[in-house]
Amino acid sequence: MGFILALLSSFSVNAQSQLSKTDSAEVIKKVLESSEKVNTVVYKIDHEKKGLSERDTTYTTAICSLYIAPKDRLKAYHIVDKEYASSYGKGFAHMRYDGKRAFYLSKLIDSLDVYRESYIAKGKRRLEQIVHNYNFLLLGEHFAFSRKSSGKGDSQGANVLITEEMINNKAVYCITVNFKDNEDARNRVEKLYIGKSDYLPTGGSSFWQWENMEEYEYYEVEYLAINPEISLEEFKVDKNLTVNLAERYKVFKEKINNKKSVN
Repeated sequence: MGFILALLSSFSVNAQSQLSKTDSAEVIKKVLESSEKVNTVVYKIDHEKKGLSERDTTYTTAICSLYIAPKDRLKAYHIVDKEYASSYGKGFAHMRYDGKRAFYLSKLIDSLDVYRESYIAKGKRRLEQIVHNYNFLLLGEHFAFSRKSSGKGDSQGANVLITEEMINNKAVYCITVNFKDNEDARNRVEKLYIGKSDYLPTGGSSFWQWENMEEYEYYEVEYLAINPEISLEEFKVDKNLTVNLAERYKVFKEKINNKKSVN
């Protein structure tokens, strides 16, 4: 998502759109303004991905709580509970990041009550390594981007189209970026879906190929709370932090099932 926002910062220079120039500029303006108003957010995200050299698709459903921190290297403190499934099995994980430390604990569903030592990372390199495992679920960069004064376009060069579409019976703006082929990737296309009512991201997708392999991902976002009161203490990662993963999974499933029953 970050590369799309960077391109949007120079939209009037390098973009093409099926909307009029005036309408396109207005959409981008509202996207940045809407994102800038978000200081805390809780959302559910459904994500599926197949890696470049993988045959299997991994399916993930997560509930994420973010406290936007534009000056932080990760752009937000976060709490994430995720359920994931692939041919390797089905598991559940809890992650937390407070700006200094990151906490990670993951188990297979059928062994949530079995003891497993959690992983706590500190230091730039270790933090990046641990968060890299699930950063595809985080929208902090999107909400922090509008606080910047400027951005840079993609160095590879790309064409940007903004269209109006219907996704799952919802009206959205679709920002499509078609990248030029190079030695590292071909047929690369990235899409970001923006809600027409709130101008917040509602999903996205990507696809690209290299040699005889291909990688793709797709995700949908549902907002559970915008700017709720969340104390920074909730994100704190103490060196002695322990988490009952079985209990968290029970609460997680209740939240997911309640959302499904409402809809």
